[in-house]
Amino acid sequence: MFGLLEKAFMMGIGAASLTAKKAEEFVKKAVEDKQVTESEGNQLLNTLLEEGKKANETLTAKIEEVMKSRGESLLPYWKKIQELEARVAVLEAELAEKKTE
Repeated sequence: MFGLLEKAFMMGIGAASLTAKKAEEFVKKAVEDKQVTESEGNQLLNTLLEEGKKANETLTAKIEEVMKSRGESLLPYWKKIQELEARVAVLEAELAEKKTE
């Protein structure tokens, strides 16, 4: 089973770029072609989806890190956006407080 998983990565399918639908199609075909059992296919699908999720989280974290450290230089209005987000948070808190009165 893990040989098949390794082949998938070697073929460029990679967990980071593999959508859930494509992963399901890939595993379904592998099961139909008798390359893996249904149980192994389910395990493979879970592994692919989990690795895709991890890759997505890693990429998101790296993007957020870059935006926090260099956001202002990358986006001219980054500072203004941050200021507006802070103002919205204050207004939302004030509104929530008024609703409880």
